[in-house]
Amino acid sequence: MSNKPIIGITMGDPNGIGAEVIVKALLCSELQKLCKPLVFGDASILEKAKDVAGVRTEINIVNIANFDITRLSPGHTDKQAGQASIAYIREAAQYALEGKIDAIVTAPISKESIHLAGAKYPGHTEMLQEFTGAKRVAMMFEGGRFRVVLVTIHCALSDVPRLINEEKILSTIELTNEALINLFRIPEPRIVVSALNPHAGEAGAFGNEEALHIIPAINKARTKGINVTGPMPADTLFYYATQAKWDAVIAMYHDQGLIPFKMLSFDDGVNVTLGLPIIRTSPDHGTAYDIAWRGKANPSSMIAAIKLAVRLIKNKRKQ
Repeated sequence: MSNKPIIGITMGDPNGIGAEVIVKALLCSELQKLCKPLVFGDASILEKAKDVAGVRTEINIVNIANFDITRLSPGHTDKQAGQASIAYIREAAQYALEGKIDAIVTAPISKESIHLAGAKYPGHTEMLQEFTGAKRVAMMFEGGRFRVVLVTIHCALSDVPRLINEEKILSTIELTNEALINLFRIPEPRIVVSALNPHAGEAGAFGNEEALHIIPAINKARTKGINVTGPMPADTLFYYATQAKWDAVIAMYHDQGLIPFKMLSFDDGVNVTLGLPIIRTSPDHGTAYDIAWRGKANPSSMIAAIKLAVRLIKNKRKQ
């Protein structure tokens, strides 16, 4: 394994901004000093992205070459684009499992396109869980002000109450604690768990999920020596989170955690998948179809995702 880590970067949906943010990010001189990037995608798409971004630089690539560039349709969902997106991720995950690369950073995919391609996955997290054989996973978002981890991910809001349970919440707390110690090198992590209901249920007046599921999970985590507190009402929790009161916040559902997170860290937030046998990070934005292939995409979150991957690799090597 090289002292300078090899970072596999998947190109994402060809019709989105993935290729553009990659070529722009790899111009960053700091990244060139930190790691050896290796892109998993289609060389023809990457070359076109260089033209759009006005970039002239050599980029190492594992050329999957399964997307017909004449089918490129910026800003639109497409079955072939979905198939290509999956192929890039599958190949990069295999490289990581075999130790050929040290981490993967994934550019955004279109969930609709991968579904058109016949995939059942709600997103990257579940896809990588299957590709790597991970038993438990969780989605963490790392930003400048705080970290947030989600108990439920991509599901209807109406489904959240039945999807949260003591086992799921406890698993998320445990994965978060393990990641903070082993990947982020925080020896004694402080974790807070958000309530689901307003005022943390107000003693059952606004719901009983806190009493039935959240509090028992917190109590069980404490018996395992984890420093975790809650459930705390979400409307006040994030105010204190911005003041670094805790090392991670556990939110019950997607928007509960990501609205405050993206409000503060939209351009440089990073998604980290916990529980995988490999290191995976990604920008915290989507395919941005509305600006795809117009030269307007901001590479800041991709740069941050690559930098974080390098930091996590170095931390892991210290174990």
